[in-house]
Formats: sequence, C-alpha cells, structure tokens
Amino acid sequence: MTGPVKLFRVAAGLMAAAVIVWSGCRISHGLAPLPGTVKARVIFRNDPPDNTQGIYLSVAPEFPPQAINQMYHSPNSLPIGLDTVHAEIVLPYGHYDAICLWWYNRDTESNFADILGLPLNPENNLAPLDFTLSESEPEFSIDLYANWDTVKRDASISGTIRFGGPFPKNTQATAVAAYRFEPKDDIHYLVWLKSIDFSIGPESPHYNSAANTYDYTLPVRHGGIDYLAVFWLAEEDAMTEFTVLGVYDGQLSLEAGEHLGGIDITADWNIIPAGSGQ
Repeated sequence: MTGPVKLFRVAAGLMAAAVIVWSGCRISHGLAPLPGTVKARVIFRNDPPDNTQGIYLSVAPEFPPQAINQMYHSPNSLPIGLDTVHAEIVLPYGHYDAICLWWYNRDTESNFADILGLPLNPENNLAPLDFTLSESEPEFSIDLYANWDTVKRDASISGTIRFGGPFPKNTQATAVAAYRFEPKDDIHYLVWLKSIDFSIGPESPHYNSAANTYDYTLPVRHGGIDYLAVFWLAEEDAMTEFTVLGVYDGQLSLEAGEHLGGIDITADWNIIPAGSGQ
C-alpha cells in the first residue's frame, strides 16, 4: 500500500486552547469567553489502566484536521477513576465535524493519544458525529461512553524496522501502528486502531544509524492484528498526509499477557513521492 494515508493524531500541549470545566457530579460555571457551549456527560465502564496519564475531551472543526492547531483540546485531564464525569467546553459558533475522548499513557516515549470514545453518526455512513453551534442553538449536549478496556495494553509485539537508508532531513514524524483490520476508509484509521507509537526517529536510542534499523516494542490489546504498518510524514505535509512506508506481511493474534517478538517490517523510502523526502 502506498500513497497518503488519512491518519488522525493529536498531542497534549500542542492543541489549540479550549476552556473546560469538570467535576465528578456537578459543573462549576464560570465566565465563558466564547458564545457556544458543548456539554458532555462522560460515562465510564470498567477500570482505567494503571499506566493512564490522562483523558482529554477534543473537538474538531474539520475532520480529519489538516493541522493539529485546528483542534480544540481540553488543557487538563478529566478526573480519572469516576463512573461519570460532566464536562463543558466553550467554543465559537460554527460547525464541528467530530467530538471525541483521547487517552494518554505513560509507556510510549512519544506520549501520543489513543481514542477512548468517538461517537459515530448512523445516519451519515458511520462518519464521526458532527454538530453546529449557532446563535439560535448555542448549546450541544451529548453522552460519551468510554470503555477503559479498549485502551488496556495487556500484550506486546516487537521487532526490527529496516529502513532503506537514513531518515530524510524533513521528517516530521514516523510511526508504527497496529490495526484490528486493514483500514479501507478514512474513519477506519481511527476506529480499528489498536495502538500507535510516534517515537520512531534518528535521535532515538533504539535506532542504529549504521544499519538504518530501529528496534521497536509496541504495547497492544490482546486479540487479532490484521494490519501492522510504518507511517511517515514530511515537515511540510498536513496531518492527514501520512505515507505508508511498509506493512508487515502477515496477521497476528495475541493472548492477554503474551509477547510476540521478531515481527520485522521493511520500510522503503522510495515510496515517498518525488520531492517529499529532501
């Protein structure tokens, strides 16, 4: 598989600021600097993983976003360990393509997020649920269901990524990602994602510059993995323009507590479109 991939990611601390107020049972109302309001009742199921760093509420005016500064992202984590949390974000009037919950862990070096909750619209081909804030309808309310088991990484895979040369100078990000099924449409890159790690790079101690290899370990949830791939993004590219450098030839299945080693992937820099890897 070659060409751009519609892959969506966010990072804590890099999101556009949004104002959020939360509590376990009640909301503390303060001055709202913006006219529209999103009210979310987040309903959790099961227990959070021990390596949970935080969970954040995010809203996307455009989905997938062309750049990370197009996302509104709560500056602080929602409370962890409660059954129900009420949250508010005040936003400008306008149309928003998606609302979701993102979970961050303490295990991966890059600390990028996984989806804990992304409501879909059954009346729009299961696209992310969109909404509009306006003067006539300044408030949007939603129940978000979050099952902590979906982000529990109770198994792992490791191997060597063999690159056909050094990293391009204009590398913005490189990632290894595991999916339950092979993504076919844009939304599949979110819904079927089991785990992703953006810490791959020439500065990492796991990179062997002489051999152009990277030894990775990816924590995953037990079960099947039909698609394991290496993605690359150039500095000038939008956040939706990842290129697939290589795909593992085979399918995997792991039990809880199991580790699979020797899962090697060949990443070909020649797949990058001409002029992108200078």
